[in-house]
Amino acid sequence: MIKRQHLLLPFVSLLVAGLISCSQSGDLSSSNASNTSASIVAQTITPSPVRVTPSSTPSTPASSDLTQMFSRIWRVTAPSGSAPNSLYIFLPNGTLMQTSCVETYAIFPWTIDKAAPKVLNVSENGRPAYTAEILELTDTTLRLKQKLILSNETQEVTLTAVEEEFVCPDLPK
Repeated sequence: MIKRQHLLLPFVSLLVAGLISCSQSGDLSSSNASNTSASIVAQTITPSPVRVTPSSTPSTPASSDLTQMFSRIWRVTAPSGSAPNSLYIFLPNGTLMQTSCVETYAIFPWTIDKAAPKVLNVSENGRPAYTAEILELTDTTLRLKQKLILSNETQEVTLTAVEEEFVCPDLPK
């Protein structure tokens, strides 16, 4: 029994440290330690050999506060042609996780366009994939104008903050 208690203490300490680092505020000027731990977590769960760490830490001028974007899980509500129940999670360290009830998750790096602070640049496999201009950002709504780099297609995407518990529905067989 004493031996188990000695093993339990380091485990609980590690768990508490992880929870504390995950609960840090969405402040973009957070310490390198929390950025490093978030990068390590992102790299650990990424199935591809491509590093997810963005080329530079996102930064925003005081006039364009993105805190609301980082403190929510966003569900795509328009356009209707997107994968059912698509989710976006933006982290302040420049990591974006996209997933849905019918697709596997994907983790991408993003940065803010220094010339246009309301424009996010999202990369895939180390190359620019699309830009996302923030048209609206409130506590409950995020509207983006996405422009695919390769095809030059533009699409407006409306996301709504997930406010309650959500479980993907069973897929029809």
